[in-house]
Amino acid sequence: MIQTDFFQQLKTHYSHQLPFVCYAQNHQLKAYLQSNNNLNTIDNFNVPGFVFCPFSDANAKVIFPENQSKILNSQLNDKDFESSKTNYATSETEKQTHINLVSKAIETIKNTDIQKIVCSRKVTIKKTIDPLRTLKKLASKYPKAFSYCWYHPKVGLWLGATPERFLYLERNILQTVALAGTINADEQAEPQWTKKEKEEQQMVVDFIVSALKNHSDKLDVQNAQSVRAGNLWHLKSNIKAQIEPKDLFKIIQDLHPTSAVCGLPKDKAKTFIEAHETYQRGYYSGFLGPMHFKQAISRSKTQKNQEQQAIQSIKRISDLYVNLRCMQVFEDYIELYVGGGITKDSQPEAEYLETLAKSQTLLNVL
Repeated sequence: MIQTDFFQQLKTHYSHQLPFVCYAQNHQLKAYLQSNNNLNTIDNFNVPGFVFCPFSDANAKVIFPENQSKILNSQLNDKDFESSKTNYATSETEKQTHINLVSKAIETIKNTDIQKIVCSRKVTIKKTIDPLRTLKKLASKYPKAFSYCWYHPKVGLWLGATPERFLYLERNILQTVALAGTINADEQAEPQWTKKEKEEQQMVVDFIVSALKNHSDKLDVQNAQSVRAGNLWHLKSNIKAQIEPKDLFKIIQDLHPTSAVCGLPKDKAKTFIEAHETYQRGYYSGFLGPMHFKQAISRSKTQKNQEQQAIQSIKRISDLYVNLRCMQVFEDYIELYVGGGITKDSQPEAEYLETLAKSQTLLNVL
C-alpha cells in the first residue's frame, strides 16, 4: 500500500475515535486498526495481536486482537522534515525534586541490599501536536528505533521511539538485550565508559540471565558493545535462549519490569519507585509490540525434473519493546517520561543532566 493511502486510512480511523496503533522500524510501516472501541485486555499472552502493557498492574494490559483488526503495511518514504525543536526550560523545583529522589535512592542502596533503582520523572509541555505527523518525524529521524503511535479512546494517546527490545520470539528461540549506560553523543564521538556505567549494564545482563535460566539451559550472551540511539550512546549485550514457547507468559512475568527500567532486586526496587516517585508511570517503562503475528517463509523444493517449486509456510513471531523515550499526548499539552539507573556510585546532578539528554529524543521532533 502506498504511504498516502496508508496514512489516510489511519486519519479516517482516528477521526472516528477508534483504537489503532501504527509503528515503524527501518522505514517499514505497519498498523492495526481495531474495528470497534472495545477495551480488550489480556491475562496471558496467547492471543495474536498488538499488546500495550503497563509498568505495574495498576493499569490494564491492552491488546488489539488480530481477529478484530484491519492490518495495513506500507513503507515510509525518505523525507527531510523541517528542523523543529521544542525549547523546554526546566524549573528549579523540577530539578531539585529529581535530585532529591536520586539522593534518596543512593542512600537506600548504600543502606540496604538493593543494588540499583531506576528513578524517573515526568516533563509537562504546553503544546498541541499532530500525532501522525509526529510519528513520521520520529520514524524518519530514528530509523533503527521502534517508533509508534498508539491510541485507544478509553486509555489515551501515546507516542515513542524506543531503542530497547524487550524480547523477540521465533519458534523456540528467544532473543533479548541488556541495555544500560548513557553518554551524550554530542560530547563524545566515541564513548568512554566509566566503571559505574559498566557495572550498571552488567547488572542488567545478570538479571536477564538469572531469569532465563529458570526456563532454559541453552543461553548465549554476547559481550557488551557501544550502540548509538539518536543523540545518545548506550552499552548493549545481545542475549539468546532456547525455550519452550508455552512458557512465554512465565518468562514475561520473570523479566518484566527489567532492571533497565526498575532495578535490582526487582520487587524491592519497584516498591521504592512506587513509594517515592511523584507520579504514576502508567504505560511508561511497560512494553508493547505485535504478538504471534504471521510471517510467510518461502523455500524451494527440487522436483525430479529439476524444476523449482516454491513452498510457503507460515510461522508466528512475537516482537516486543520496552516503552522508553515516550510521551502521552493530551488536548493541549504533552507529558514526556525520562529516567536513569541509580547505583551507589551515582551523582545526583549528573543523573538529572542525563534525563535532560534523554528528553531530547522527543523534543527534537516536536
